[in-house]
Amino acid sequence: MATASIALGQLSDLLFKVESAYGTAPAGNFQKAHFYKANLRETKPLENDPIIGNAYENFRDQAAFAPALSEHGGSLELPLCLNQIGDWLSLVFGAPVTTGSTNYTHTFKSGSLTLPSYAVEIKPIAGDYRMHTGLAARSMTLDLADAAGMQRMMIDVLGYGEALAGSTGGGTPTAPRTYAPFKATGAAVKLDSVAVGTLLSARFTYETGLTQDRYIDTSDKFGAAVLAEQAQLTGELRVRYAGSTYDALAVAETEKTLGIEFVVGANNSLILTSPAVRFARAGVPIEGPGGIEQTISFRARQTAATPMLTATLKNQVATYP
Repeated sequence: MATASIALGQLSDLLFKVESAYGTAPAGNFQKAHFYKANLRETKPLENDPIIGNAYENFRDQAAFAPALSEHGGSLELPLCLNQIGDWLSLVFGAPVTTGSTNYTHTFKSGSLTLPSYAVEIKPIAGDYRMHTGLAARSMTLDLADAAGMQRMMIDVLGYGEALAGSTGGGTPTAPRTYAPFKATGAAVKLDSVAVGTLLSARFTYETGLTQDRYIDTSDKFGAAVLAEQAQLTGELRVRYAGSTYDALAVAETEKTLGIEFVVGANNSLILTSPAVRFARAGVPIEGPGGIEQTISFRARQTAATPMLTATLKNQVATYP
């Protein structure tokens, strides 16, 4: 007797394309991309209508339901791929400034007044296509450690809605950009261009400040995605304790330039730079007779001449959305 057949994530597809109108899936051919996890969904709970005065069989059972509001969004866990990551950085920062020929440099900067929205189609199994529209980036997170495997990036999104279909809306998809992932062990974290010593792990989160508006004259879905809050860059460094360096920086309110570098070669790299990072005072917890660690949180700001975060991507891709 054969084993039962089940749905496998390995057989899923993810396609995306920039929208020209928020919440409307664009026509034409979408781009295919690699991914690790896709947790995108539209939810719509059942609401009660506690009206008094209607005729009922009894006075204890559930009565009528009322219309509910839809919520849509989720997260994408993506490979930090030298070629594909530019598509997702465009979602987080907006289109880059690109220079060069053959070897290109794409510069993404935080602080844009507007950001694009993507339509993303997920195919869990054959004959089941889910088109997610109005996806805009709420945050981007990098977790760094001396770990096995390839480096990943998490993007959290808010969206307009999810449409179910029995056939693709992505046309004839363009093949994924060449898969060239950075190793999880390949990152360098630097302060004022000097590598952070005894660094055990690090976490960096950039938040775009995205919120969604609901308008009383529209449907149960969101009316618009808006950048209503200030963008923020926060994170933490977990180090093997070797002295009061970070607490001294916090006490003196000294700011440092933070750099996160993934470098394969002179023309193939991703470097994230923040010009003014300030550390919070952390103290030194001693949790037993073993080694002492310290976790130091930080926040970043812009300067008069430089945005809070700049991502510089070098590769052989000519353009990104």
